Amino acid sequence: EPGTGKPQPPTPLDGEPLSIDDPGDRREALALWLTAPENPYFAKSITNRVWANYFGVGLVESIDDLRVSNPASNPELLDAAAKYLIEQKFDLKALMKEILQSNAYQRSSRPLPGNQAEQRFYSRYYPRRLMAEVLHDAVVQVTQAPTKFEQIAFPGADFQKTDFYPVGTRAIQLYDSAVDNYFLQAFGRNQRRIVCECERSDEPSMVQVLHLSNGSTLNAKLKAGDGRISHFVALRRSGMSDAALLDQLYLTALSRFPTAAERAPLLEQLATCGPQDERLVLEDIAWAILSSREFVFNH
Repeated sequence: EPGTGKPQPPTPLDGEPLSIDDPGDRREALALWLTAPENPYFAKSITNRVWANYFGVGLVESIDDLRVSNPASNPELLDAAAKYLIEQKFDLKALMKEILQSNAYQRSSRPLPGNQAEQRFYSRYYPRRLMAEVLHDAVVQVTQAPTKFEQIAFPGADFQKTDFYPVGTRAIQLYDSAVDNYFLQAFGRNQRRIVCECERSDEPSMVQVLHLSNGSTLNAKLKAGDGRISHFVALRRSGMSDAALLDQLYLTALSRFPTAAERAPLLEQLATCGPQDERLVLEDIAWAILSSREFVFNH
């Protein structure tokens, strides 16, 4: 402390100071201060971030700009949600469950004549592209072809990048940005060069379209020898009908059955293909589904 020449004891804002020689973990003291029921700031901040994660639009925008002069679009709702989180002892899963069960989240994304231009007050669900990690993991789940993530080796690192993340690790489980993966980079994963969440992007781009069309990620997974397409080829050769195969593929990728308009031309394509090209036809059908807006976007 320049005024006294004495060391300044570590103290959270408006909190009790800790002794300089306190052997306890100062992060625990910080965590207790953050989650104290009488501290309204953290509860509102994390509630707003969780809300924005599911709706694409925070109750306070931007989500990192909480101040008196930037009020929430619905202050009563933010207060009630933050109070609920405090009552649940900051159990974020409990808050997420309440949000996902809400009428606001379960509304249709199809606009009505009166709310086509509305983008702020949740009169409908706002379709948005899946987050980079979620989209990657969805592709892996449908194709059953896991990704081997390679850790970027920095000078002096004491690990081997081929052994850091085991095969089967999901993209959503990657806990740092030191991963060499073009798909995640193209689809806007936060590079974590700065602390602001604004570094992440969920905006569609031509790079993403080209990568889904011609890139190695989707095409390689569809061609994987032990993936789902190989399984479908085996099922077809063992006697499963083309209609049943289509049902399985649509249910796996889109959680619905194909419509009559979708089913007819696809069954025609499958009916005319022989053993020599059945895998290619199945890969093309799966590619068309996995690159569709219905799959890539959360509705």
